[in-house]
Amino acid sequence: MPQIIFPAQKLSLQAVELPWLHQNKVHLAVLRADLIDPLLSGNKFFKLKYNLKMATEQGKSTLLSFGGAWSNHLHALAAAGQRFGFTTIGVVRGEQTCPLNACLQDALQMGMKLHFVSRADYQQKHNAYFINSLKQEFGDFYLIPEGGANLAGILGCQEIIEPTLAQHYTHLVLAAGTGTTMAGLVTSTQLPVVGIQILRGKNYLHSEIQRMLHEHSLHATSTWSVNDVFHAGGYAKVNPQFLAFMYKFSASTDIPLEYVYSGKMFWAISELIKNDFFPLHARILAIHGGGLQGQRGHQ
Repeated sequence: MPQIIFPAQKLSLQAVELPWLHQNKVHLAVLRADLIDPLLSGNKFFKLKYNLKMATEQGKSTLLSFGGAWSNHLHALAAAGQRFGFTTIGVVRGEQTCPLNACLQDALQMGMKLHFVSRADYQQKHNAYFINSLKQEFGDFYLIPEGGANLAGILGCQEIIEPTLAQHYTHLVLAAGTGTTMAGLVTSTQLPVVGIQILRGKNYLHSEIQRMLHEHSLHATSTWSVNDVFHAGGYAKVNPQFLAFMYKFSASTDIPLEYVYSGKMFWAISELIKNDFFPLHARILAIHGGGLQGQRGHQ
């Protein structure tokens, strides 16, 4: 069976010095989870950590999961499979296009078998009948939900913030898609947590996080909130104001951003600071969750 050895990780911290931060008397630092590993980047490292260990404990050598054509999750899963000796299967939303995009080409080269399904079938990814049909086709496998959104993923994300680091800040901010990383953070830190929802939908993410906490009998140790107005039109959508901010911020700080998660998080932080969401002298810690390979889709 595959041997899973995840080395202990100490994440890099980078202070941000920009005029609008000084003007509003707010301190901002970035936890650079994007630097944690070239391929198991950002929060994907933490989401996969215990899933891979559980697969090994259950005697499973094949991993199957779901994602879109530019999925950071599938990209990282393919890399993990190659590194640790798992067979990986990626169920991809939408019809196959030729040639494959750069993300899926990477996954294929790292040994992942790609299985394309219609968008209608993809919506059945939680359906037991659909999962059984996949087992009939591919044999037995360890199932990881889209985005690593299960208890193992949450438990891994509880390890992102070290307690000795948290005590130096007043607020924690992250971009959130499935809510898995945020569920891990709100159950492991006492810092107020602000999630920036990158999908369109009023109160969607707040309800999803509450559902996960209830389903897994987890209890929040911090106050938390979700801001759902900085999605720029929806998942992977952009507008000129957002793009102008993202490129300027990245050029001024030397922090690489992408337009799905990290770019929208920093855009939201800047607007919230300007609108006095954070108190004077707030010390904000923002988590850079990686996913930079997806920027190729925008380019």
